[in-house]
Amino acid sequence: MISSSRLQEKIKEYLSDQQSHTVQEIKLYLRHQNITDYTEGQFAGSLNTLQRNGSIKKIDRGTYLLKKRREDMKKCFVICPIGAEGTEIRSASDKFFRHIIEPVCEACDFNPIRVDKLNDANSITQTIIDHLEKSELVIADISGHNPNVFYEMGYRSRTKKPMIHLKKKGESLPFDITTIRALEYDLTDLDSVEEIKNRLIKTIESFSFSELDEETIEESNIDDTNADIMQLLYQILDTLNGVKSDVGKISTDTIAAIIRNMQPAQPQVSPDTALQMQLMNGFMQNPEGFMKLVEISEKMNGMLK
Repeated sequence: MISSSRLQEKIKEYLSDQQSHTVQEIKLYLRHQNITDYTEGQFAGSLNTLQRNGSIKKIDRGTYLLKKRREDMKKCFVICPIGAEGTEIRSASDKFFRHIIEPVCEACDFNPIRVDKLNDANSITQTIIDHLEKSELVIADISGHNPNVFYEMGYRSRTKKPMIHLKKKGESLPFDITTIRALEYDLTDLDSVEEIKNRLIKTIESFSFSELDEETIEESNIDDTNADIMQLLYQILDTLNGVKSDVGKISTDTIAAIIRNMQPAQPQVSPDTALQMQLMNGFMQNPEGFMKLVEISEKMNGMLK
């Protein structure tokens, strides 16, 4: 009987084409390799083991894909406020990385990199510069207006390579970078976290990560423009949703009060005078109807006498 480790190697061998395959396709491959001496439990256990150790991932029910090795993945360098251990800044940065960046990078086959998580013999400054220069993607969290983040953003901008900006919901941008389109996130709202992950995935998929040269520079610029447009559309959507929410909070009484305040001030008059003014206004607008009303009133008075 084949060993589980050998069975796992053959499964990875079949999935090495980087295409997704069903359980039936994997078993058919094993049969063609004259490997049939395994149990269903052993096969299912091998798939579970490969998933746990990160060798494969489940795409859909009964469908699997070989995960790339980290060194073979495209790199996503994350620039953000980090702070010292035990600080609120570090806690927020870790949550941002764990709950947003890592799931998005896994879905897009990127290796997420944050400088404090690296074991690098080079100086931190040189390591940061290298990743800003060479990483296929940079995600910048501009929350808190950290000067190091702004500097690294500027350095990355000169490379003309893809970069996505994010910020905490409700934070404003400094005057100098108000034109930057930044997607908002809220770690206190689970629905918001799911929404920003989906937006990031779609934005990343809109980029072209081919090497820039004279033949591809124009195509890359188009892809970057498409990504910018996508982020802008998301911001417009957020603004419209905000307007809708604000309008929903305005009560009928509030609207009536606004209308009253917008009308020119009128002098205070007695109820009798106000009634006379209304009657006179009605007569001026519809004299024939007013005279008919008088005739009906006189007839009714005669019947009551």
